[in-house]
Amino acid sequence: MYGIPSEFLKAYVHGVTNEGHRYLGAHFIDWGNQIGVRFLVYAPRAREVHIASDRNDWSNWQHGLQRIEEGFFVGFFPEYREGDSYKYVIRTQTGEQLWKADPYAFYSEQVPNNASKVFNLSGYKWNDKDFQAQAAQKNIYEEPMSIYEVHLGSWRRWDGKDYYTFDQFIDQLVPHVKDLGYTHVEIMPVTEFPYDGSWGYQQTGYFSITSRFGDPKGFMRLVDAFHLAGIGVILDWVPCHFPKDAHGLAYFDGQSLYESEFWHEAYNKQWDTLNFDFNRRHVCNFFLSNASFLRDKFHIDGIRADAVAYMIHHKFGEDHQQAVYNQAAISFLQEVNTQMGSVPGFMMMAEESSAFYGVSKSIEEGGLGFHFKWNMGWMNDTLSYMIREQDERANLHQKLTFPMMYAYSERFILPLSHDEVVHMKRSIVDKMPGYYDEMFAQLRLLYLYQYTHPGKKLLFMGGEFAQFREWSENRSLDWDLLDYEAHMKTLQYVRELNNLYRSQASLYTQEATWEGFHWIDVDNEYQKFMAYQRNGSDGSGLIICLNFSSLEMIHHRLIETDKNYQVIFNSDETRFYGRDRGSSGVIQPQDGHLIIGVAPFSGLILREEQHGER
Repeated sequence: MYGIPSEFLKAYVHGVTNEGHRYLGAHFIDWGNQIGVRFLVYAPRAREVHIASDRNDWSNWQHGLQRIEEGFFVGFFPEYREGDSYKYVIRTQTGEQLWKADPYAFYSEQVPNNASKVFNLSGYKWNDKDFQAQAAQKNIYEEPMSIYEVHLGSWRRWDGKDYYTFDQFIDQLVPHVKDLGYTHVEIMPVTEFPYDGSWGYQQTGYFSITSRFGDPKGFMRLVDAFHLAGIGVILDWVPCHFPKDAHGLAYFDGQSLYESEFWHEAYNKQWDTLNFDFNRRHVCNFFLSNASFLRDKFHIDGIRADAVAYMIHHKFGEDHQQAVYNQAAISFLQEVNTQMGSVPGFMMMAEESSAFYGVSKSIEEGGLGFHFKWNMGWMNDTLSYMIREQDERANLHQKLTFPMMYAYSERFILPLSHDEVVHMKRSIVDKMPGYYDEMFAQLRLLYLYQYTHPGKKLLFMGGEFAQFREWSENRSLDWDLLDYEAHMKTLQYVRELNNLYRSQASLYTQEATWEGFHWIDVDNEYQKFMAYQRNGSDGSGLIICLNFSSLEMIHHRLIETDKNYQVIFNSDETRFYGRDRGSSGVIQPQDGHLIIGVAPFSGLILREEQHGER
């Protein structure tokens, strides 16, 4: 009926399909020589479904939908136009009326309003063919990846209050990310959500780009602009749970539809939300369709799945002594990773904080099939070390060295994300102990450690210029800090780190094998110092020396060698708000040893001298 294949309806409920967005929701079609809008919704236990909208003065009875096979309701109405607001009015088995937004809506009213809007996604002419072709040819594991994580609602605001539009982000965000040398941008959830305080992680419209910043074609233009600048786009994705808002997915047809029928399985105590039930095929197909939709319609380059630990464990974080796995969710993640992993150049990433085996292992190896996993252990250990005063650090040296014990157990991303700069945790620079200059020196040291440690890189917005205030979703970043030398030079430092990282194969290749890493000085807790070598697949090598002490290291014997070494990076340079201490230029061996100096809270990167470098 109305061009909907019966095979799709059966597959959506009982089988496998990623084409939900092609049929469900509001679509313009030509039917019986009339152009109009076809509505299709899945509500198997509803008695009746009507469309209430701008077109019928929000009547709850005029535009009725017809029940068809498998629990779907469909209708075709020539009078509907693009931009019309609508809701489904669902009459339940008990006679109650539920006014619901369309789960497959492509656009929505701006909060606090919450109706869906008819929107035609077709017609945008993309300009990123070359970018996509190049991305499809790359080995993502052997390419540099530094990610700028951004919350669009608080990156900048007009007069500190009003949201920027997608086109304004094109003018300002895209050049900013490109200037700093990032390879990718990760955008915190941009599909529709009712509550700003959830940061987008409690969604009601998975197919609807939020109207806070414009319409879906505005978001297409933004992605296109990033691609033209050579920057990949990753979206945060929330297949774990959803809010209980009355207009959303909760008990959609009067009974459990997207959640489990058992409250103890449905309720998520951590966020006061409802868990998706992946024992239901239509829930799996909802997300298979959603992932395909975001890729196909918006050309995104990757997805970061949020709260994976809460998906794959029942009651995760509730102090159970033994892990109880959610096998249905595990199977779904393997399914979606198989689907999206077949798209050339597309990346699937997981925020997963447990010790579950094989998050980024192949499904054939018993893994979940993600390309990358956030290394929460590295982040926690590193920050718990960096926040300590000098007299405490010697006893905590293993927090810096232990992450290498499991560095090759997964394909990792090293995140300094939004979660670390909220809820009284303080900003990254404000976590650093010591006097003002020492705080900035240690911030530079932290970033240098991150960029030279095996794993891809991620930094949350504001970290690039050392914002002091904790992040808030309700206000802009403090861009006026760039009027101050320390913050402007921190921005320069991050730019230089990205440029160096992208230019040195030693820092981004061979990240799954010990061939890419060698300890030089690992257990020097007394001096709070460590040194290691990174080796690239092209035969290149770099030595990294990191001094986590407040004392300057002078005439430190590093390695036996008869080679000259060039200092290619020193975090204490004055252009970075340092004091130009420590080794610089070409270092010649003395008595068969490489002797170096390292400033307090600083690091060096050394490379064997190349011909003509002096």
